[in-house]
Amino acid sequence: MTLGIIGVGHLASYLVAGIRRSGDQRRIVLSPRNKDVAAKIAANFNCEIAKDNQSVVNEADIVLLATRPVHALMALQEVAFREGQIMLSAVAGVCVNDITPYAKPAEVVRCLPLAPAEVCAGATPIFPDNAAVQELLDPVVTVIPVEDEEEFELGSVFGCIGGWVYTLIGQLQNWLEKQGMPSEQARSLAIETFHGATSLAKEQPTMDLLEQANLIATEGTFTKFFQDTFEDKGGMKALFESSDALSERLKL
Repeated sequence: MTLGIIGVGHLASYLVAGIRRSGDQRRIVLSPRNKDVAAKIAANFNCEIAKDNQSVVNEADIVLLATRPVHALMALQEVAFREGQIMLSAVAGVCVNDITPYAKPAEVVRCLPLAPAEVCAGATPIFPDNAAVQELLDPVVTVIPVEDEEEFELGSVFGCIGGWVYTLIGQLQNWLEKQGMPSEQARSLAIETFHGATSLAKEQPTMDLLEQANLIATEGTFTKFFQDTFEDKGGMKALFESSDALSERLKL
């Protein structure tokens, strides 16, 4: 199925790179509006650039909308869809009911792939579930179908936390460097600490994550000392309150 993309920016770049990395050589047609980015993606990943957004829709079976939220509905007002198409929105905070009037008679599905899609990693919620969307995204990211848009927005919260993880790892790298560790070693140690923990958890899907943490952080260990200090300093409180605040923001 041909993929068309309206909104050719960072997210589109990540996803196209992941699609090609996965071995999927389907036809991909790009919007021309961000011409420099579109030209780079087209050259690097064997894509076509359409003359306008309607041409993208005309050529595609699945149309990925990857604009900024403020531009999403304006972009849809300019185009007309046909029966049997899928309008796949990767726009945060814009719900199916908002999009549907502009996308009829196409079926509207939401997803939220992030930067790790570039290397065929990470996850995305999708709503509603759709076989063609799963076929597109499954080789690129872990697809998590959800029951309703409330669950989808919880996935959106974690999408934003995923971006913040780079800040967390980067700040820990900076701490190591301030303690005297060379930058290359500090970066590797900070990254692999998180990668090691998530790799083990992924390989053992029945693992209870908090139970695993408690098995490691037993009384008298330095890990337990760190956990207790982090809790006492309000670390977990800040994490949960920030998540709650973002969840409320996404409901607006």
